[in-house]
Amino acid sequence: MPKGKNAIPHVHQRKHWNPCSSQKGNVKVFLNQPAQKLRRRRLRLLKAKKTFPRPLKALRPQVNCPTVRHNMKKRLGRGFTVEELKAAGINPRFAPTIGIRVDRRRKNKSEEGMSINIQRLKTYMSKLVLFPMSYKNVQKGEATEEEVKSATQDRTRFGTAAVGGFVTPAPEAPRKVTEEERTKNVYKFSRRTTALFASLAFAGHVRNAGRPRRTRRSNFFPHDPIKTCCILFFFFMFLFKFFSLTYWCLQYVLFCLYACL
Repeated sequence: MPKGKNAIPHVHQRKHWNPCSSQKGNVKVFLNQPAQKLRRRRLRLLKAKKTFPRPLKALRPQVNCPTVRHNMKKRLGRGFTVEELKAAGINPRFAPTIGIRVDRRRKNKSEEGMSINIQRLKTYMSKLVLFPMSYKNVQKGEATEEEVKSATQDRTRFGTAAVGGFVTPAPEAPRKVTEEERTKNVYKFSRRTTALFASLAFAGHVRNAGRPRRTRRSNFFPHDPIKTCCILFFFFMFLFKFFSLTYWCLQYVLFCLYACL
């Protein structure tokens, strides 16, 4: 209901189908859907005849969908990486000429995804029928005249290797909680570990302040036994929880020693 003495809303939420009315609605119909379906099918067949004996679509890799919401699903990517092509024994420059898409910007972030795409390339190459430029001079890897006559066109959506669906990890078998898991303080352990690596990184930053930038990364992990002992002493003091005034004094002295070396 409206507030106070305001008018009661009486909206006309409908389409005015009558063409003679004063309030003609924005009505748009699509009566050509069945005809468009036949037209798309006819164009697909025409494209298949033009591209014969080549496949309708180029081979694309299998990748994970982005974001946490959809990363358990698979889809087709833009192209294979150079590492995947080299692992499958295919020249990246030769790949586009035989119907394989190449994407030089994509990077492999997991061994599982890379192995799946390598196997996808190998399956494609095992079923590939490469027509020769001349039957008189057939090169290595090209098909013979009998294989050319028996070749069929691939009209599938995903190519010769199907794309996998959901990846459901195997459930972990039930077990009892161990005593170490029961007594371990994960928050305290993570804080100590973070503080340890932060102190080591800061010590390396102070030590490399006056050196050329080119040698900073190579000299971060020391080969000097004194520096190595300092790092190990830092680590074991954090690991065995030695927190006292003596501990902090020793840590300060070792930190200054490590920074000066």
